[in-house]
Amino acid sequence: MDVRGNIFGLLAAHPNTPLVSLHHLDHTHAIFPNMTTFEALKHLLVAAKADSQRLLQQTVCYDRSFSWTISVSWGYAVQIFGNHVFLPDVIRAQQTFGAWQWWNPSADSFTFDTTEHNPDRCRRPTVFFFDTANSDGKGGIKIKSSYRRRTQENCSFDVASSPGKLEGVRVWSNKLDLDTKQVLSTFRFLPPEQLILF
Repeated sequence: MDVRGNIFGLLAAHPNTPLVSLHHLDHTHAIFPNMTTFEALKHLLVAAKADSQRLLQQTVCYDRSFSWTISVSWGYAVQIFGNHVFLPDVIRAQQTFGAWQWWNPSADSFTFDTTEHNPDRCRRPTVFFFDTANSDGKGGIKIKSSYRRRTQENCSFDVASSPGKLEGVRVWSNKLDLDTKQVLSTFRFLPPEQLILF
């Protein structure tokens, strides 16, 4: 599929299929903030080297203590919504991107489900971008990935209950070795003990 502009929404809600290619990058923004396109692609390859089959696979979990919804696009970004959000709404791609054929009125009709990207930065989920990934050294089966905030918004929030107070997220996962059954599953849930917010 060909899109242009900010492809964050597409990558953060990537369907649970292996990433095949990214192209027309000369018409998209860098996929990580504060990096050039080339630096951002090199950074994504760090995650791909750690667990190429899990790269960009979306996982959703719910935090009961704060009533947060957490969406992990492994190796790319973690989004934390300050409330519980219905799963169908979380897995839709936020339309941060534009159609490749911007001049064609029907070009905004995509073959996947999208949702409007909120123009108010303070009403969007808090986003943490991929920082590092390390294996446990025991055959590389356990992977720890870290995600950090790379942008700061000037939003007022409740310090006690807002995800805006967090600096980062750590995710522990087993290296993914997809079989046919896993590829065909619609989505995967992440057990809360495999997620640490800091």
